[in-house]
Amino acid sequence: MSGWGTIAQRAGWVLLALVTVAFLVWTPERAAPGDGRTHIRYWYIVGAQDDVPYHARRFNEVQDSIVVHATPIPWNEHERKILTAVLSGDPPDVVSQFVPVVKWASRLALEPLDRHIEASDLDTTAFFPALWSEMGWQGQTYALPINSTSYALFYNKALFRDAGLDAGQPPTTWDEVIAAAERLTSRGPDGRLTRVGFVPDYGNLPTTQLMAWQQDAQFLSEDGRTVRLDTPAMRQALRWIADFYAAYGVDNLKAFTSGLGSADQHGFLSGRIGMAVLDLSYLDQLARYAPGVAYGVAPIPTFPGRPTASSAGSWWLAVPRGARHPEAAFAFMRFAVQKHVQLEEVAATDEDLFPANRHAATDPRFLTSPEMEVFAEQMTVAYSPTVVPLAHDVFWREFFGAQERVIYGLQAPGEALRQAEAVVQDALDRAVSYDQYVRANVDRDGEG
Repeated sequence: MSGWGTIAQRAGWVLLALVTVAFLVWTPERAAPGDGRTHIRYWYIVGAQDDVPYHARRFNEVQDSIVVHATPIPWNEHERKILTAVLSGDPPDVVSQFVPVVKWASRLALEPLDRHIEASDLDTTAFFPALWSEMGWQGQTYALPINSTSYALFYNKALFRDAGLDAGQPPTTWDEVIAAAERLTSRGPDGRLTRVGFVPDYGNLPTTQLMAWQQDAQFLSEDGRTVRLDTPAMRQALRWIADFYAAYGVDNLKAFTSGLGSADQHGFLSGRIGMAVLDLSYLDQLARYAPGVAYGVAPIPTFPGRPTASSAGSWWLAVPRGARHPEAAFAFMRFAVQKHVQLEEVAATDEDLFPANRHAATDPRFLTSPEMEVFAEQMTVAYSPTVVPLAHDVFWREFFGAQERVIYGLQAPGEALRQAEAVVQDALDRAVSYDQYVRANVDRDGEG
């Protein structure tokens, strides 16, 4: 079947699904409460806790023209429930999400926010650049970032001192990481690893990803049509990680990390790994599971002469397509991202939230320790992990697949990257064709 034949077939299935879903989930028009106020529905994702978000409770307290009805959506059902609601023509007015905005915008599932932003006093430069860069698609803005997390290098000061290293001078370059890791590593009588100084892909951020950004790697062309994985920066990053594994033995390092767990069995918290790039939540995890560990937090190492880099994805708020009260929805969203609201929310919750509003994140009320200052600084050099928006999942699957093939010596870096690049490019080409077809044929707002 030709590419356009496949697209037409898909479009037919989408139309059939839309009609079926609309029939199954259609609900009668809800009667307005009749209290003269605008009532909006807010669907937010919950995990272990289902408390109504502070910004929703506070919004209802400080004004009396709009009422927010917050509904928790289970973590493992949010995407299906929201898309079903959009297709049925009865979506909530606001949703919170964390997967790439483009993934939703390209499905025509979100309303553009540009006219609301232009009519408001919202300062879009108040957001960290990496987070704001994720909110747009094809020249329009579809969401507002609300929270994120930040990453830094954690290192065990006691292990540094035991190894004869200066606990006040954590590594600043990747070569220094290698040298410190060798000093921190120990083996048992049988030669097996009992402690490792650093494991490149253990932690929250893979070292190869950081190294690529530190050397200005651009994974996608300016026009968004060409994937660029086989680059000098990525080849160097993969060679570094392959050499690191080879120095310890791939099977030895893999066997060592396979014996690690979570909570007090986590590699860094248990003192079995001396350094790791971890997120902000590990401050609380250290206090809970390893209160006796003396640790430091430092900027993520880089190459000599190159700036450090980090990564930051966003939790965001958006108005689903077909929402009944988009103006009231935006007023609520605008409230939630204000500096004082974000600071209040951090203080009111047990969750490790990092404000998307940089004025809140750099306020002394948030920067309560030297460690928090490091996390705030890392946010200013963060890159969005959404590097190929229309093929996001395929990109990262192939990225890590290429890394594994190089680590195990199955392919040279260039060969592994070209293979991955071809797969991602094919996925992107098909996604672009489908996106173009949908935009040309789907009736948007009654215009088609």
